Amino acid sequence: MIVQVDPASPVPVFEQLRAQIERLIASGQLAVGSTLPPIRHLAADLGLARGTVNKVYDALARDGLVETAGRHGTVVRRATPVTAAASGLDDAAGGLALVARQLGLDAADVHRALDRALARL
Repeated sequence: MIVQVDPASPVPVFEQLRAQIERLIASGQLAVGSTLPPIRHLAADLGLARGTVNKVYDALARDGLVETAGRHGTVVRRATPVTAAASGLDDAAGGLALVARQLGLDAADVHRALDRALARL
């Protein structure tokens, strides 16, 4: 599972991680039945507190996207509708537009930055 968090972002790391996992489920990159990484491993990989990752997993479970299977880990339960993924993209674009405006960047600068980010993936 490829996720990353930016501690310098105005978006809380909890929300960054939750949104990324939800998008991975919506896109099918995390298929129904897939197991999420153990909390302690993901927390260590991302440099986060285990409690933060645990809260993300709990939120995803409350939304019905995953379920905890005891010693078998946390498993993807169902995919989100495509509209949820599109909404997440719209939210991210809104955040990007806000940051760009605050930094005084024009649309061309934003497009170039987005193109570079997509090329790195």
